[in-house]
Amino acid sequence: MSFDYQLSISKRRQSVAIKVTANGVKVFAPHGIDRQWLETWLKSKSSWVEDKKLAVSAQQQQIQSPFCHKEIQIFGERYQLVLSPCRSYIDHDAKCIGLKTRAQPGTEGARKALFKLLNQILLSYVKPVLAEYSVLMNSQYQELKIREYKRRWGSLSSNGTLALNSLLVGAPKWVIDYVVVHELAHCHVMAHNQAFWQIVARHYPRYQEAQAYLRQYGVGLQIEKP
Repeated sequence: MSFDYQLSISKRRQSVAIKVTANGVKVFAPHGIDRQWLETWLKSKSSWVEDKKLAVSAQQQQIQSPFCHKEIQIFGERYQLVLSPCRSYIDHDAKCIGLKTRAQPGTEGARKALFKLLNQILLSYVKPVLAEYSVLMNSQYQELKIREYKRRWGSLSSNGTLALNSLLVGAPKWVIDYVVVHELAHCHVMAHNQAFWQIVARHYPRYQEAQAYLRQYGVGLQIEKP
């Protein structure tokens, strides 16, 4: 074999699949598969795997490493990250964030403490924006949640829970505004059809510009995991 991989066998699987992540290559195969056939098939996929590895590596280089580089993006600008002995805070004038945590920098505990602060920062901006657009759009939601998501910037559930991705705190405010309008539009139309986009365009004409920003710079808003 030209690449190392971790093999996962399952009786429920009916086909073979390869997944390339920052942690390595995983191969998923059905129980009873012919190992010689599998080795030959994987060898034929070597070039594809190497290309995926390069793509994943390039993506990882864009992801923020706040504890390593001592900086983090807030509302589209770079802020210095320092460890604070007294309390966590944000100083917008000095472009500085102070984080109080007992956990070692770079650990999961420190990352959780950082996200707790980021969620507070995002919430403080989003609450008045939500209040304004809720009235303008006649959109009502039941509950607001802010948490980290892998593949979505926001969502609105059938029970009225509006959720926003914590990582939006790194985006410019005008991009955050778009996500708010997008989710509030779902109060009227759940599908992404013409009627939905007409509502979005009516209340946020720059929506295509905001979408382009998230497509181009969304990876750079992610924060490295231990």
